[in-house]
Amino acid sequence: MATVDRNTANWRLYGGGGLLVGGILWVINELLAANGTGADVAKWLGIIGLIIVAIGFFLVGWGETGSNGAVGNDLLGKLGLAAASLGALLWGLLPIFSVAVAGTWLWVIAVLLVLGTLAGAYAITRKKVARGLAKWAMYAVFLMALLYFLGATGGVTALANWVIGLIFAIVVALTGLLYLLNRK
Repeated sequence: MATVDRNTANWRLYGGGGLLVGGILWVINELLAANGTGADVAKWLGIIGLIIVAIGFFLVGWGETGSNGAVGNDLLGKLGLAAASLGALLWGLLPIFSVAVAGTWLWVIAVLLVLGTLAGAYAITRKKVARGLAKWAMYAVFLMALLYFLGATGGVTALANWVIGLIFAIVVALTGLLYLLNRK
């Protein structure tokens, strides 16, 4: 059974910290966008927040050195969180290049985030590196990603509103906080 020690704790510091900081920036973006104030500021906060979240997903899965993330040596979990990282990165970078996050791009991002967080959550619970609520937090991220993209892709029209996006961002930030506070 893997334990959190000084050699494996960097996933929680860097990955959890990335999810927390990126999630907070994303929450601010969602609140500003909902109020319709500071559209340019909101856009850039969202872009920067999602890029930091992408880095956080990657570091939760791979750690600082590639062998000591929250998923341990589980390759499926590492690849899943790398896919979630790529999804968040695309979601953040596409608006910079004036590419609409709609249609095919929305589906690509949705598949990467939903399946990636599910694979990561499964691996995190199996490897038992994370403890307490931190062990289960990625399942909440998976659920919010699923709900958000079901609404955004038109799968469930009742979910297509900014509240789900705000809750998604809050769940990512709280997951980062739980990882950051995860102890042996």
